[in-house]
Amino acid sequence: MAAAIAVILVLTVAGAVLLWPNTTPRHAPSQLRDLTGGAPDLVDATIGRAGQGPCPDPSGAGPSPAACDQLDIVLTGRPAPGNQIHLDVPVDPTRPAYEPGDRIRLAPTVDTSGQPTYYIVDFQRAAPLGWIAALTAVMVVAVARWRGLAALAGLVLTYLVIVRFTLPSLLDGHSPVSVALTTGAALMVGLLYLAHGVSARTTVALLDTLASLALTAALGAAAIDLAHITGLGSDEDVTLKAFAGELSLPGLVLASVIIGSLGLINDMTVTQAAAVWEVSDAAPDTPVRHLYRAGMRVGRDHIASSVYTLALAYAGAALPTLLLFTLADRASADVATSELVATEIVRTAAGTVGLVASVPLTTAIAALVVSRRRPADAGTGAAPPDTDGAAVTGRARHPGSGSAASSPSNADGAVAAGHPADTQPLTYRASPGRS
Repeated sequence: MAAAIAVILVLTVAGAVLLWPNTTPRHAPSQLRDLTGGAPDLVDATIGRAGQGPCPDPSGAGPSPAACDQLDIVLTGRPAPGNQIHLDVPVDPTRPAYEPGDRIRLAPTVDTSGQPTYYIVDFQRAAPLGWIAALTAVMVVAVARWRGLAALAGLVLTYLVIVRFTLPSLLDGHSPVSVALTTGAALMVGLLYLAHGVSARTTVALLDTLASLALTAALGAAAIDLAHITGLGSDEDVTLKAFAGELSLPGLVLASVIIGSLGLINDMTVTQAAAVWEVSDAAPDTPVRHLYRAGMRVGRDHIASSVYTLALAYAGAALPTLLLFTLADRASADVATSELVATEIVRTAAGTVGLVASVPLTTAIAALVVSRRRPADAGTGAAPPDTDGAAVTGRARHPGSGSAASSPSNADGAVAAGHPADTQPLTYRASPGRS
């Protein structure tokens, strides 16, 4: 396994070097900034008074019959009285309702007479999002402790890799599939060893995650080609093509399949490897085929819940679109075969195949690796390091027995006659070369 990890590291580093984005600052078209609400100079403000009334008529002919939200706004960090402005915002069902006390963000502009003014871009969300993130972090660390802290560090690492490498590299015109695979390999190497420690069990999960990810990529590419997915199913896709014409949108769909399924496949492989290791630790003399069968029983239950979990995740993300199709009274078959929904079906199908394939693959390799451990020397009283990173206290053999405890006699966990499962003395075997 060490050789396989070395090859993966070399390929990942080579991919990162070859695909590293250009460091030259990228010019953002003003039209795109306007579309995404990304004005360069945003001003924080608070709504002091909110009401409704007729919109003013710039021509001076009298009040307009249209209704406007009449807002008195206080600019943050500006001295009075120059920190107060008035805005008349036409009432529009696509705009949010504003209330006194709302904290908003404004962008500078000019009105029809050429006078400087502002328009509302969005709400201020930094403070509430900070509290939500802090609460989430506290809960994760309180329950998972050091593992949770490592997982949060992995979350920060994921953000940095995607923002600093993946997105800029895609915009530079590099192959979306190559970028996604390099991103996935880099993240898995870093995240798995960071969250679960360096061990044979983690290495098995890593190798099987990457193998399943490659299978997902291959099947996703075939499905995208077979279903004629163009990547132009939404307004955002069309806008992206207009401003980044060199980007392959079908390739971008495949990249989203790879990155989107990465977390769930990783969850599956880690769980399967852990299940096999726990069975082996409880009954060290269990044959490989029994370890495999016991692990597969856990895996089948996990598959049953994970398949619809993946489908529900994609359905939840596409819920507004599905509601729009329902409102239009389109037939289910027409909805399913439309570009937008067909793309989600391809994502779900490719991710599901990779997820399902990871179970027998991980279970088989984990059973083979864990079976190579040898019984600890009798009488030493020392337990080898736990693959989970926590201290483990081994139970000594029965004096005079001269052998390890009896192992289960079948795949259902039955033990040797006369020895209940919870009274079997456990012996531990360490992987060759481990201290």
